[in-house]
Amino acid sequence: MRTKRHCRNPPPPSNQTPRRIGEDRISALPDAVLIHILSYLPVIDAVKTGVLSKRWARLWTWTPNLVFDQLGEWDEKSNNFVPFIDAFLVLHSSPKIQKLALDLDYKGKRLHLDSSLNKWLHFATRRAAEELNLQLSDLGYFHSWDFRGPVERYLLPSFIYTNNSMKRLDMSFIDVQPPDAVSWPFLQSLSIRSAFISESTIQKILLGSPQLNLLELNNCEGFDLLHIDSKSLKRLVIHGIWYPTWGTDVLQISAPNILSLEISGHFYKRKVQLLDLSSLVDVIINLQLWVEDRYCLLVEYSNILREILQKIRHVEKLTVGATSIKILSMLKERFWASLVSTRKHLILNVEPTERNISDIACFLQTSPQLERLQINMASSHGNSRKVVESQKTSSSSLQLQFDPDSYTILESCWTPKNRLSKHSLERLMTVEIVGFNEIHDRNGIVIALVRSLLKHAKVLEKISIYAPEIEYNTDKGLVAQKLLTFRRASRKALVQFS
Repeated sequence: MRTKRHCRNPPPPSNQTPRRIGEDRISALPDAVLIHILSYLPVIDAVKTGVLSKRWARLWTWTPNLVFDQLGEWDEKSNNFVPFIDAFLVLHSSPKIQKLALDLDYKGKRLHLDSSLNKWLHFATRRAAEELNLQLSDLGYFHSWDFRGPVERYLLPSFIYTNNSMKRLDMSFIDVQPPDAVSWPFLQSLSIRSAFISESTIQKILLGSPQLNLLELNNCEGFDLLHIDSKSLKRLVIHGIWYPTWGTDVLQISAPNILSLEISGHFYKRKVQLLDLSSLVDVIINLQLWVEDRYCLLVEYSNILREILQKIRHVEKLTVGATSIKILSMLKERFWASLVSTRKHLILNVEPTERNISDIACFLQTSPQLERLQINMASSHGNSRKVVESQKTSSSSLQLQFDPDSYTILESCWTPKNRLSKHSLERLMTVEIVGFNEIHDRNGIVIALVRSLLKHAKVLEKISIYAPEIEYNTDKGLVAQKLLTFRRASRKALVQFS
C-alpha cells in the first residue's frame, strides 16, 4: 500500500468527544477495506471514485476484480472500450488479481480484437488470476436467428492451456483447441457456451484438470459421446446443443462417478441416451421444445423423457421442469408403471391446472419411497403481483376455493384397485408448495391437492405453503385456518402458511 498511515485501523473515537457533523468515516477505513469494497464494482465505476479526493485517487488501481462489460457500459458504436482496458491495465498496481471478466460483442471485430484479447489474457496469467470469465457475444447471430450460418469465434491462445493459478473458467463463443496436453491443476469449475469442442478435447481437459468439480456444456457441439471417468467431477450440466448440423441424432452420456446431472434446454430432434450413471443422487430435467417441434414431436419427446426417467430410477432427488411435465403428460397410462423409482425427494415446477394435477399424481404413484415433495407453482398469467396490488384496497379477505373435480382425480389414484398406488405416500413426511397465489388458483386445484395429501399421507408431518405475493397476515391466517379444516381429527400434521 502507499502509506502505513492508511493501512492501520483508525483509533476508536473517544466517548467524551462528540463526532463531528459531516465527518468522512469511510475514507478513514484502511486501504485494504476500501479496496475490498471497490472489488465489488465494475471497473468503470471503481475508476470514477478516483475523483473523490487524494485519498481515493489511486485506490482503484489495486482492485483485484477486473470486470469489463462493453455491452452494459459502452455504446455499441463506441471505439473507446479497447483503449480504456489497455490504459487501465497499464496503471493497475496489484501484483495479483482474483478475476478478469470480459463481456463484449466479438463479431466483425476479430482483426483488432484478437491481439488485444491475447494481451489481456497474458496480463491475467502474469497476475495469477484465479477466475477468467470471457463472454464474447455475437449479437448479430442472436438477432438474425440464423443458427446455421458461419460463426466467428475467438481461438483461445495456447499459453492458457498451461495455468497453475486458475480455479474457474467461464467462456462463450470461443474455439477450444489445445495444441497438446492441458495442465489446469487447480481448476474446479469449467463452463463452455456456444462452442465447438471435440471428444478428444474434452478428454484432454479432464485428464489435465485433476480437481475439476463442475463441467457445464451450454449449446455446444462436436461430440456424440460424453464419456467421463474423472474421479473429481461431481456435477455435469448439459444445456441444449447447437443447431444439429453436425454429428448423429443421438448424444450418449456415460459418467459413472458424477453425483449431480442437469439436462436442460433445446435438443431439437437429438435423443439423449444415458449409459453408466451409477453414482447419481441428484438429477434436474428441464427439456425445452423448439417452436417447430411444439406440436408434431410431443409423443417422440415423451418417449425420450421416459427412457431418461427409467435410467435414473435410483436417484434420491429429482427436479422436473414445467415443460418436461407437459411433455410427459403425453405418456400413456401403461408406461408410468415402468417409471417406479426409489427417489426420496421430488421437486416439480408446474402450473396450477387440472391436467397437471394428474401429472403430479402420476409422479407420486411412481415414488413409493418419497419423503419430501416440493411443488413450485409457475403462473402463465404474467406478473401476478400487479393483480394482488390492485386488490389491496379491498376489505374482503382472500376466498379459498376448492376444486371437487381435481380432488376426485386425486382420490382415484389411491384406490385399492390402482396397483401403482399400493405403497404411494407411505413415507411422505414434508410437503412444500412455493409461489401459491390464490388469484391464479381460482378453481382451488392446489387446495384439492393439499386435502388429498392430508388424507392419504399417513406419516405426514408438515405442509408448508409459501405465498410471497399475499402480503396480509390476516388473510394468511384465514387461509391457514381453512386448510386446517381439511385435516382429519386423528392427524397431527402441521399446515403452515407464510
